[in-house]
Amino acid sequence: MNIAMFSDTYEPQINGVVTMIKMLERELTSMGHNVYVVTVDHPKADPKDNVYRTYSLRFPQEKQHRIGLPFDYKEIISHMNKWKVDIIHTHSLVVLGYTGNIIAKHFKIPNVTTYHTLMVDYAHYIPVITGIVRKFLKSESKNFCNRNRAVIAPSIKTKNILRSYGVTVPIEVIPNGIDIEKIQHKFTVEEKKNFKLRFGIKEKDKVLIFVGRLGEEKSIDILLENVSKLVKNTDENVKFLLVGDGPSKEKLMKLTKKFKIENNVIFTGYLKWPGEISLAYQCSDLFIMASKTETFGLVVLEAICNGLPVVSFDDPCIYGMVKHGVNGYLNPDDRLLHEDMKELIENPDKCKKMSENSLEMCKFFTGEQNAIKTIDLYGRVLRNEI
Repeated sequence: MNIAMFSDTYEPQINGVVTMIKMLERELTSMGHNVYVVTVDHPKADPKDNVYRTYSLRFPQEKQHRIGLPFDYKEIISHMNKWKVDIIHTHSLVVLGYTGNIIAKHFKIPNVTTYHTLMVDYAHYIPVITGIVRKFLKSESKNFCNRNRAVIAPSIKTKNILRSYGVTVPIEVIPNGIDIEKIQHKFTVEEKKNFKLRFGIKEKDKVLIFVGRLGEEKSIDILLENVSKLVKNTDENVKFLLVGDGPSKEKLMKLTKKFKIENNVIFTGYLKWPGEISLAYQCSDLFIMASKTETFGLVVLEAICNGLPVVSFDDPCIYGMVKHGVNGYLNPDDRLLHEDMKELIENPDKCKKMSENSLEMCKFFTGEQNAIKTIDLYGRVLRNEI
């Protein structure tokens, strides 16, 4: 099968969507299929035979993101003819996502999309008219999804939200997968020791970690508030690793001073995936999250693959990865996460047991399983069974 993927984000950019696309591309290729990618150009990108990059501009507010400008429509058409594409799979409802839908209509070939991101939760980046923007994004999500033969939702939560928007086409729930071998990289005692030295972490410190974009929608301010309460109510020396970057970094740094935890919080910036990210997980004791905007929570999957218990806001998107009382705690009150954190860092035996349970849970979310379910969906779409 010849598959064309359209995405507004792709390597060398670093985010969860890129990780998923690369994993799916690799797994489908290993199964004997041909995968081609149409994406934005990037000054640091290496040329690849199966990747076509259209013109783009750097996004003003966030320099790591690009805005596609597919003025080279005829060239994209030429590549599609050369690749003899059977099906189009879009991964965003921004410029390249719409381009994929237009190309699918032009060639009269079926298209599917994966709804990776709850767009309405980013409406706050346009203040004053946030309510109007949210309404618009719900409508656009509905219209975009309904232009496809089928939609892939990473979780039941996402499927239910899309149905509430008015999406009527078939929605298939296919959980994201992960390359377990890559993310479970083995490190020496010396490598772990050097990582901790690099960030000023002592051997007896209890290390909490969050990995992801430092944006308002991730509710990291709530995590900092919980960490401040934890620090005041435990005798353990707590360090909180914030791995990633984003528009809220400066605001979050000010919050650490307000909460008087600037000596407890470590902003690492971007770390290389998978090596440095895996090392960060394995040098930590507990993964924490308060976000309510996830469609799946790939970083939670990465965390449990590295044997971390999870303390999180009770969000359906991570059901199956985290079971309350088994490999972590899911709290319906995001202001009380510190109580669950305290319970685990002060009870090493319980923490160890939950760590072992996390390693067992992650086996159900492999990249291979994701690819098998995706290719099955492609086949049903091509045979007009869906």
